[in-house]
Amino acid sequence: MRFRPDVDGPNQHRVHCVCLCLLQQWHVYQWSPTSLLYRVTGPTGVGRTSFINLVCGSALAVSSGLESCTTKIQTATCRLNGMDVVMIDTPGFDDTTRSQADVLNEIAAYLKATYQDNKRLSGLIYMHRISDRRVGGIGRESFRLFSKICGDNPMRVVSIVTTMWEAVTGEMGARREQELASNSVFFKDAIDKGARMVRHYNNQESARQVVMQLLGNNPTALRMQVELVEDRLDVKSTAAGKELRSQLERQIARLTEKVQTLQSGPNGMDEEHRRTMLALENLQNDVSRLEQRTTFGRRRIRCPM
Repeated sequence: MRFRPDVDGPNQHRVHCVCLCLLQQWHVYQWSPTSLLYRVTGPTGVGRTSFINLVCGSALAVSSGLESCTTKIQTATCRLNGMDVVMIDTPGFDDTTRSQADVLNEIAAYLKATYQDNKRLSGLIYMHRISDRRVGGIGRESFRLFSKICGDNPMRVVSIVTTMWEAVTGEMGARREQELASNSVFFKDAIDKGARMVRHYNNQESARQVVMQLLGNNPTALRMQVELVEDRLDVKSTAAGKELRSQLERQIARLTEKVQTLQSGPNGMDEEHRRTMLALENLQNDVSRLEQRTTFGRRRIRCPM
């Protein structure tokens, strides 16, 4: 039986979804009308999959290094406070196996389908390593894309979860936490719009507490969903698409300058020059993939009762 929640009715089934699920193909998920769906995102190596395993007692494959282990969608289920919970783990924007444009196009396809099927999102978890001495450009750009996809109002259902507290002293971690929360370059703007920062101490009690804090959220539509469906924009014209295009153009400009510097140097076409040229070509291909107009058909996600 297909589940079609009555979004506006008094007996609305609230399907709590966390967005940005990346699908190679459409999957059928075995959730009930009252299942709560949560999606965990963040940079590679931040501990997304380990977090989900702690919440659900599952055994999803975990990466042992900085290479992406989550190359396709993984889900785990459990019950919290008497509620059925489905945790969804998918690659982030710094995924080592696919381009940022491909990731964004897959996100857009899924978000459009869920919105058209009257499913609204109630919680998002963005994970960040407190052990990082500095937040690099990739981390900042990844969170900007995340923010553009969400929009301002949905920030109220976002939890920014800091991990790796066991790798720092309490004083050092607290200092970095304060800097992240008070600096607009990092998470201040999101917090001002309603997002919360939460610590995760790498144990099951801590992980489940993070999720339980999101259980009471009211469903909301993400900016990208409204742009794709109501405004009928293509991916490159959405706020996230424009942000990604801007990021790619900045990266291309930096690499072009580096290529010119290497070409004028004494070593000419050395190994570093070849690697830089390859990276530049990949970025240019990424822009081309983003520019390609992608048509998303209406594909319903069937949810058995």
